[in-house]
Amino acid sequence: MAYESDIASTATPEQRIEQASDAIRQMAEHGVFEPLPQQDRWLHHLSEATKAAPLQSLAVAFLLGAFLARR
Repeated sequence: MAYESDIASTATPEQRIEQASDAIRQMAEHGVFEPLPQQDRWLHHLSEATKAAPLQSLAVAFLLGAFLARR
């Protein structure tokens, strides 16, 4: 561990960026960033609808917020 910190302290900013990029690529290859399975079916459908139509979802959220604020 001390060896890595010695390298990091003497590395140029470009080298540190490259090392971080390599570490992220390795984590992505090993599936570290895999999403967890959805627990709720309705939440899954809501998130999929939001991804498919973000502008419509934003409009619905705005209208719902405006309706609740007027109550």
